Amino acid sequence: MAKIEHLKAEAREAAKLRGHRLGRFKESVVTPESGKGGERPAWVAVCDICAALVVVDPAPAPGEPEILGEGVNRDCRAIDQEWHETA
Repeated sequence: MAKIEHLKAEAREAAKLRGHRLGRFKESVVTPESGKGGERPAWVAVCDICAALVVVDPAPAPGEPEILGEGVNRDCRAIDQEWHETA
């Protein structure tokens, strides 16, 4: 499995554990937060429920993660709704 495919699978699993349902990954670009360096290829997927983004950056700058975004950092709002409905 190619590195990018492995990272996308890992990102999808991390988002799923947070309750997200990601759509397909689409090729995009990222710009380093530090402002140093140019744009580089990345892949982005969006949660079908809450629109949280997940970004896969196969060649991050030093100190930056390969997988990032709201979809791997916070729970999907569907989890919150489900919890309130069962409480």
